[in-house]
Amino acid sequence: MVILAGVYFSCTKSDDYKKFTEQGEISYTGKLDSVKIMSGSNRVYIRGLFLSDPKVTQCKIFWNNRADSVIIPVKKKYAIDTLKYFVENVKEGVQNFEIYTYDGIGNKSIPVYKTGRSYGARYQASLFNRPIESAFTDASGATKISWQGMDRLTGVFATEVEYTNLNNVLKKIRTKIDETTTAIADIKPGTNLRYRTLFLPDTVSIDTFSTAFQTQRVGADITATYFKNKGNPFLAAASGGRWRNIADWIVTPNIKNHGGLGGWCADSGGCLAMEMGWDGTAKITNGKIFQTFTLPAGSYSFEITMAKNEALDPVYIVAAAGNTLPDVADIATSLGYTNFANNKFQFTLAQSTTVSLGFLATMTTGNQFWIVKEVTLKSL
Repeated sequence: MVILAGVYFSCTKSDDYKKFTEQGEISYTGKLDSVKIMSGSNRVYIRGLFLSDPKVTQCKIFWNNRADSVIIPVKKKYAIDTLKYFVENVKEGVQNFEIYTYDGIGNKSIPVYKTGRSYGARYQASLFNRPIESAFTDASGATKISWQGMDRLTGVFATEVEYTNLNNVLKKIRTKIDETTTAIADIKPGTNLRYRTLFLPDTVSIDTFSTAFQTQRVGADITATYFKNKGNPFLAAASGGRWRNIADWIVTPNIKNHGGLGGWCADSGGCLAMEMGWDGTAKITNGKIFQTFTLPAGSYSFEITMAKNEALDPVYIVAAAGNTLPDVADIATSLGYTNFANNKFQFTLAQSTTVSLGFLATMTTGNQFWIVKEVTLKSL
C-alpha cells in the first residue's frame, strides 16, 4: 500500500496546486476576539476585541439563519480596541450569531460563532407581580408592607413601590426580593400605593423586565380619627367610685344600674364595662354602649381588646347604619356583628354612611360581668 501510494503521488503533476490559488493567496483579516453576547429585551449586546490588525474597517454580524445582519463601521483608536454594540430587533429565543471582520478591499476574517438569547413577549407574559399579604398604617403613622414569597427561578430580584408622602411628593423605593417586609415612615394617610416587580431573566441580561404597576389600598388604624375615648384606659365622665358613667359613649339607661351609674369601671385602670348586678336582680335587656359617626365608602374592621369576660348570655360587637344599634332580636339587620369573644369583625360600606359602632347585650341570668380595655377601628 505504501508503494502504491508512492506511485500515485509520483504521477501527480508538480504544478497542479496552482489551480487552487489561481486568484492569489487568500488574505484574512484578524477576527473579533473574546466575544461575549449578553441577552436583552428583543435585542442582544455584543462585546469583543479588535486586536492588532490595522486593516479592519468594518464588522458584520449575521443571525436568524443569516436572514438578518448588520454592518458596523470600525475606526480603531488604539492598537487593541473594543466593540460594544446593541443588536436590535432580535427575535425572541436562542440565536446563533456569525461574526466577520473586513478590510477595505473586502477581505474577511474567519468566522466567529457565538450563541445568544433574546427575551420578548413570551417571557414578559410569564411574569406576575409579587403578592402583598398586607399593607397597613398603624396609629403612629408608620406603614408596613408584608410580602409573600416568589420563585427565584423566574429571575425576580426586587419590587418597586411608589407612594405619596406627607408633603404630597411622589416617592419611589425599591425592596429586595429576600426582604419580607417594607417599612414606610411618611406615606400620606388615605392614599394608595403602586408597586411592580422587577426581573432579570439570566445573569448576563442587560435589560430589566417588570410587571405592570398594580394599585394597593393601604389599610390604616383610624380609631383616633372617629372614636372619642377609645380606651387603654377609658375615661370616666366624672370622678367617683368603682362604677361611673363613661365619657363620650352613648349608654342606654338600663346599663346604669349602680345608682344611676354604669358603662365604666375602675378595673384595669379604667375600662368600658357592663354588669347585670351582682344580686341577680338588675337584669339588662338590649343594653347598648356605642358611638355614632359618618364613615366613607370602604371596608373596615372593628376590633376590641378584652380585659375580663364573665358573660353568660351572648354579647355582641356591632356596626349598624344609623344613629343607634338594633335590638338583639334584629341584629341580623346590622352591617356586621359577632360575639365579642371573637374580638373582631369586618364590614363594608358602598357609600358614605352614618354608622353606630359598639356593644349590645341582653343579660338576664345569674351574675354577669364583662370589661373591655380598648377598641380599634381599621380601614382595610
